[in-house]
Amino acid sequence: MRRRTTIAATLLLVVGGGLAVAGVATYEANTTEVTVEWVSDTARETGGNHHAPAVWRDGNHSLVFAPISGQTDTSSCELAALAGTDGSVVWRDGVPAPNCTVHSVANPTVADYDRDGTAEVFAATTEDRLFGFEAETGAVEFRHNLTAYGYTKPLVTDVVGGPAPEIVVVDVTGTISVLAANGTTHWTRRLDAYTWAQPVVADFDHDGEPEVAVGAGGSGELHLFDHDGTSTWTEPTTFESSIGWLSTDDLDGDTRPEIVVATALDGRVVAVDGDGTRQWEHDLARLAAVGAVFDGDRDGTLEVYAVSSDGVLRALDGQTGREEWTSTLTTEAVQMMPPPSAGDVDGDDRLELVAPAHDGSVSLVDPKTGAVRATYERRDTIYVDATLADVDGDGNSEAFVMYGHGSIARLDFGSVDSGSMF
Repeated sequence: MRRRTTIAATLLLVVGGGLAVAGVATYEANTTEVTVEWVSDTARETGGNHHAPAVWRDGNHSLVFAPISGQTDTSSCELAALAGTDGSVVWRDGVPAPNCTVHSVANPTVADYDRDGTAEVFAATTEDRLFGFEAETGAVEFRHNLTAYGYTKPLVTDVVGGPAPEIVVVDVTGTISVLAANGTTHWTRRLDAYTWAQPVVADFDHDGEPEVAVGAGGSGELHLFDHDGTSTWTEPTTFESSIGWLSTDDLDGDTRPEIVVATALDGRVVAVDGDGTRQWEHDLARLAAVGAVFDGDRDGTLEVYAVSSDGVLRALDGQTGREEWTSTLTTEAVQMMPPPSAGDVDGDDRLELVAPAHDGSVSLVDPKTGAVRATYERRDTIYVDATLADVDGDGNSEAFVMYGHGSIARLDFGSVDSGSMF
């Protein structure tokens, strides 16, 4: 039996106490202020939480869904729904102790999968299942058995066509399942290779139907499956190193999105066309990661924003892969770097980059120049990109950052007139 608790909203920790250690925000004059609205009381003894939260908002009501891992064979692992206003726990659904590990709950996603007007949150767990919960109450609406534990975020999107979207879930061993809202399986494919990169769905070959792109970490193979599950390419596009991250957008303006691949050991970012050919490659340090892709300098060409284990953020020209600028986010010897996220966080009607570092810092970066406008520092590690969402209805996105010990910080950004530090 799964453990669920509903808790009345209470104000949690803002700074200090237990493992939620206080942080420091710094910024320069006439740039941007970082306000720490709350830090959740969800810290655990384990320091390896590496799955990003999801956010849902309905009017003035918002929830942050926190995937919390813990030490093996404990009751620490759960999916917790936190109030967006103060971080208090609204409901939680626990993973049984025998299944509690550092990978217990994968990245959740929120969507109205059955078109009933009510949002659901989906997450795969180390129970080798995909669960769908009613967002506001935590009641389980959907269950599907997997062949292994989940690692990436499920996608709720149109793949096969029809009145309702499908659920695309890929488990850690590379089994891809496209599910209907009633739980039946449209199709399944098995890669038999460890898979850590987030799959992406788009019409990559411009045939009017979506495809599912999956990057296998263990084999270094990029696969593209048609809407009916058939392989689009005769052979997968193979890389010399495992695939850790995927992103996508139309980099060259031909109305067909490309797949942006980041590899681990050789630290390479590669743009791949819909037919499997490589458009360009750019070498970074080890453990390259990509996330945000957009026209940050408004020159009419998209930029790919990438990081690697050297602590440097790079803007790469989307058409050529040429390096436009670099920005050092940390000089510490870090294990890895999460990719940046893009959103308008300061109300200037332009996208900014929110760039976490493994050393526990979070930087607000100008996407045009790479200038760091503000930094929030905290004595903890970060393994995953920040989730950006507007939960207070002010028109600006807030950043929700998952730390290694399982606490989530809500960071708000705003313009200031004079320098300060707190």
